[in-house]
Amino acid sequence: MVNASTAYLDNCAWQVQNGAAPIAELSLLKVQATRCMEFCAREAMQILGGAGFMRGQRIERIYREVRVMAIGGGSEEIMNDLAARQMGL
Repeated sequence: MVNASTAYLDNCAWQVQNGAAPIAELSLLKVQATRCMEFCAREAMQILGGAGFMRGQRIERIYREVRVMAIGGGSEEIMNDLAARQMGL
């Protein structure tokens, strides 16, 4: 998931640098990247177990902030709707 998100980001960055405005692709990139971030945080919690719920632990803070980062700038539903509208669907 991380490699796919990175490749998608590189592709979108290349398009922007070459004068394109890939609104739909950027919206879908945000959805992909936030899903990847949530997956990584959830797996880290599974690996670390109880330490992930203790205040002051790094993973506890990351896990808590993941939702805020995912919603900020537009939730998945808003980003998917924006992409569909840009594609004419």
